[in-house]
Amino acid sequence: MSGKRLQALREELQRQGVDAFLVPRADEYQNESVPAADERLPWLTGFTGSAGMAAVGSREAALFVDGRYTLQAQQQLGDQPIGLMSLDNTAMVQWVCSQLSAGQLLGYDPRLHTEPGLALMKRRLAERDILLQPLEQNPIDAIWSDRPASPCGPARPHPITFTGEHSREKRKRIAMSLTEQRADALWLPNPESCAWLFNIRGEDIPHLPVVLANAVLYRDGSATLYLGKNAVGEALVEHLDQEVTLVANKAELFDAIKRRHVNKIWVDPLISNCWTLQQLRALDIELLLDGDPVTGTKACKNPVELAGSQAAHERDGAALCEFLAEIPDRVGAGGFDELAAVKLLRSMREAREGFQGNSFETISGYASNGAIVHYRVSPESSLPMELGGIYLCDSGGQYPDGTTDVTRTIALGEFPPSAKENFTRVLKGHIAIATLRFPQGTCGEQIDAIARRALWDVGLDYAHGTGHGVGSFLSVHEGPQRIGKAVTGVALSPGMIVSNEPGFYLTGQYGIRIENLVFVKKSESYPGFLEFEELTLAPIDRNLIDVDLLSERERDWLNAYHQRVKEVIKPLVNEKTANWLQAATEPL
Repeated sequence: MSGKRLQALREELQRQGVDAFLVPRADEYQNESVPAADERLPWLTGFTGSAGMAAVGSREAALFVDGRYTLQAQQQLGDQPIGLMSLDNTAMVQWVCSQLSAGQLLGYDPRLHTEPGLALMKRRLAERDILLQPLEQNPIDAIWSDRPASPCGPARPHPITFTGEHSREKRKRIAMSLTEQRADALWLPNPESCAWLFNIRGEDIPHLPVVLANAVLYRDGSATLYLGKNAVGEALVEHLDQEVTLVANKAELFDAIKRRHVNKIWVDPLISNCWTLQQLRALDIELLLDGDPVTGTKACKNPVELAGSQAAHERDGAALCEFLAEIPDRVGAGGFDELAAVKLLRSMREAREGFQGNSFETISGYASNGAIVHYRVSPESSLPMELGGIYLCDSGGQYPDGTTDVTRTIALGEFPPSAKENFTRVLKGHIAIATLRFPQGTCGEQIDAIARRALWDVGLDYAHGTGHGVGSFLSVHEGPQRIGKAVTGVALSPGMIVSNEPGFYLTGQYGIRIENLVFVKKSESYPGFLEFEELTLAPIDRNLIDVDLLSERERDWLNAYHQRVKEVIKPLVNEKTANWLQAATEPL
């Protein structure tokens, strides 16, 4: 199928007068999760990972993915005529240059890329007299005959009992940043930012409870909000005050900027697409290109949001514990596979108050599939689970009061000899982050190595970040904070929720990851320092722990954590799970 689609795409590129084309996994809002109508990369290549880019020339095609998806991409590409390469700007530029000659054109859809994302490509191609050419119509859309329609579901108010702050108060607070920067307006390119600022939610994007939206916030706290016509109902109109003007056509946002005589607008180039910047420049106004102030403010949860997250994690932890308690019997009975595990866990969460859906597609990997970092189970790939080997389950739920994300790795009986030491080293890294005290102003990249130390000691590592930010009934991957090797310059601040998820993956055998969500808080004992507090509540498999590798301090932490899990979760679960929980949390 891919060969036919590649040929059709090449014919369309020729018709549009370009010699090659970039196919990112992106939509015009730069969302991580995208609607089905924007799944152009999997439509063309079969690759379903959450990050990647394809480049198609007249002779060859290549798929670029990062280390999380190497194994998955190999499997999904199969024998298609598409090369596989590392998702690296330099490698991508070199590949494109190998396919094009001076005077040729590399086409791209300006709605799906950012200017910083294309900067290196543009500079290097210019050195070879190769031009980047924005296209009016995406060539894939021209040949995708059964492309789904873009979603436009209803926007619903998100009550203050969950947000802790009225939209008007948020808008006034962000507007103060505009005054400080002497900007007349702020462009809001992202549905998550709009959802947070206007206290609205929806169901336009899988696993992300938002509606597709853009907005312009003005210095006086008023705003123009774009929502599709079908998104606006009576409840939403009552929810939004008179200072918010609703428009159903994106072009009206630019008209509103002209009517309001905006002379300087603040726009974040990292999350605003090239097309938007083109439209704003056409208005002949000054652009303040800087980080969106909503992103950083949204990341620091207020007391109501933190309390909500704690409550959501208690209900979610109860569902997960019921799942973990049930797994041995289901596996022992036979006929139970990775896909059945996904369905079982979903049913456990659905029984809990407020569950709105998964926060991402559950990663359910038994044995060798667990070694695929972001494995996505399908009927074709689902392995039968047996009493033996290791099972990795990374999952999460969306609740009105919080978003969860948790990974547990469990032994289903006998397992490879190396797994116990490797699991314990991952656990040591997890505990090192959980118990860390650090000065205010510390960035995630400054503490990442602490999680890897026990693995590095024996020459091991993992090809993903140690932690990502998490939203409040929003995205399970929320910026700007993260813990990883890449430099962000973003300090971890009180109220931020981040994951703590070191791992290790042995190709063809098993995967290990231990993930809890934590939030940043001020240290009560040491002024000027910060600490983490646990949100996730679920036992860590004692069967996989080599106690001799743990220090006394590490054992004390795990015993205390398990004691807390038992005290909070036991009253919330059935008798079978309560008995399992008693054994699973026994002190080391």
